[in-house]
Amino acid sequence: MKAGSDSRRGRAGRPLFAVIDRMMCQELLKTLLSILLVLVTIIVSRKFLGILTKAIEGEVATETVFSLLGLKTLSAIAVLIPPSLFMAVLTLMGRMYRDHEISVLASAGIGARRLYRALAWTVIPLLLLSAYMALEVMPWSERQAQQLLMRDVETHDIRGIKPGRFNEFSAGDVVLYAETLDASQDMLNIFVQSRQSDSTGVVIAERGRLQRADNGDNFVVLNNGRRYQGIPGQADYVISQFDEYAVRIGGPEEMSATLRREGTASLELLAAGTPKELAELQKRIGIPLGVVALALLAVPLARVSPRQGPYASVFSAFIIYIVYENAQKISQGLVMSEKIAPWVAYAAIYGLLLLMTLVLFAKNLGLRWVRYQLHIGRRT
Repeated sequence: MKAGSDSRRGRAGRPLFAVIDRMMCQELLKTLLSILLVLVTIIVSRKFLGILTKAIEGEVATETVFSLLGLKTLSAIAVLIPPSLFMAVLTLMGRMYRDHEISVLASAGIGARRLYRALAWTVIPLLLLSAYMALEVMPWSERQAQQLLMRDVETHDIRGIKPGRFNEFSAGDVVLYAETLDASQDMLNIFVQSRQSDSTGVVIAERGRLQRADNGDNFVVLNNGRRYQGIPGQADYVISQFDEYAVRIGGPEEMSATLRREGTASLELLAAGTPKELAELQKRIGIPLGVVALALLAVPLARVSPRQGPYASVFSAFIIYIVYENAQKISQGLVMSEKIAPWVAYAAIYGLLLLMTLVLFAKNLGLRWVRYQLHIGRRT
């Protein structure tokens, strides 16, 4: 019994998980989950509207919508952990100032160092979780989302054909009109116009069907028709008849380099070592670093006078976070353009947050306390 009791205690017989630790941990987690739920709902709702618009336009298959939504939710959670923790610490500390709990704790000898230790029970697990989410889960979810989107883009031309109206494909280079569809989904009375450089081809056929090649290219295969090929404005058109003729209406599209980087594994970005890859890696590492830096800043920032109200620092926190986010984007752009080294970008942003934390502590405690601490440090 004694051994079990001692295992739950630290040095000098003090419990490892004291009442203040348990209280702050529970309150912080409840507040954090509430804020994170609200932010994720707002962000994911906007993404869902974009995905739904693509589904309505036929660019995304209906069965893909909720898969994309789930993958985008994972990415949103990873990105929103730092601001959610920042606001949660501010809200918790603001309430404790309002209820004079901080004054009671201070009278019992509990200062900022002890408060940080209590917050660490929540911040350290969140740091590990955010690092895993940012470095592993987020690129994996982006890869899966890109594969789903690419698959739907490749089959968009096939899904998008509607009888009785003109359908554009390949960025307008191909225009297809089918009067009706028969019971086997073959098109009847088809008109196709295709452009290649300055030449324009017009095909009229009795019937046709859609077909996909092994390499992913999509074709409309026409039967029993006539083809007119030439340059508009000139009389030397070539007219030919055919029993079967195929017109390419689309194929796999190459995703942009930015999308490829977002879905690349973190170790591959580090191994590549190019400025653009390092900038993408910086964005991911910034998530766990932001968890620590913003949590450190929130404690002195949350201190308010009784007349200001418990949440007077929220506006200041909002401005600070906006500046922090924009500074991150600017530094990533400078890293990509090779104007600054990656370590300079990290040192500038997180060094500034650390300096701001120290300045706020000095402001809260007073210059006399700072001079006294410096004097004690020189004497020792």
